[in-house]
Amino acid sequence: MDSGGFVTARDRQDESECSKRQKCSQGEEDRISNLPDFIIGHILTFLCFKDAIRTSVLSQRMLLHLNASNINEFHLLLEEKYDPYIIGQLISLVSNKKIKVISLLSHNECSISCYPIFKCQSLEKLELAMGHSIIQFPSFVCLSSLTALYLVAIRSPMKITCYSSNQSKELTLKFPVLRDYISCDCIWLDVKRVTIDAPLLEKVIIERQWDYSSNVSHAEIEIRASYVTNYLYRSYVSSETTLLDAAHVAEASISLSDDSKVNMSGQELKIFVRKLFNINNLKGLILQV
Repeated sequence: MDSGGFVTARDRQDESECSKRQKCSQGEEDRISNLPDFIIGHILTFLCFKDAIRTSVLSQRMLLHLNASNINEFHLLLEEKYDPYIIGQLISLVSNKKIKVISLLSHNECSISCYPIFKCQSLEKLELAMGHSIIQFPSFVCLSSLTALYLVAIRSPMKITCYSSNQSKELTLKFPVLRDYISCDCIWLDVKRVTIDAPLLEKVIIERQWDYSSNVSHAEIEIRASYVTNYLYRSYVSSETTLLDAAHVAEASISLSDDSKVNMSGQELKIFVRKLFNINNLKGLILQV
């Protein structure tokens, strides 16, 4: 109530209660910040990621300074826009914890630094499923434990490019024990050549469903694999060249969309199909055109 500028007893009471709440809030912050790391980690297991992000307002240690020596799996689903700095710090944190599985999914545009992931030698499975996003790859990546790599676009093509410092625009990806490689609606943007060296690769799936008219890729992609048992290529005929360099392929399936065949002769189709293979022994081929 307005008292003509005078401080009433009620005003003093309200001020006192406000002061108590502030002290209580500060006390809670201090108590959370002073908890041991293993207790903070236990608390986070009961929170969804959205609530866990909010805890960083109270204590940065809850997200950025956990002292767990190992984290086996990390799954992150971003349905809203979050501070990319916090997300980047979180990815950097788990990448240094002998992580085995990383799965990043985003329905919206995001600019996340994935560089720490490409240095993680304990990583066995990597899934990047994002929409409206650009992922930057270093010029050279070698992940000695990776067995599965899934690059999947959500709602719109996912663009993969190299760092601006890479003037050659060439990427070399070495995966000595990779078994599964799936690429769905991914565009290698402003990249001249991609070499995927995976001698133990068994399954290769490359699919493109989105319209790439505004994001044309001219990359030459070479997949070096000794024994691929299953190869699936379902796409438009594009200016991007995919070459599978394998000694043997047990089964291969090529499916070209109707739109990509409108102005192509039979001979041109044969030439395009030959570009997809450099194989000494092909046991079975299913061609849908």
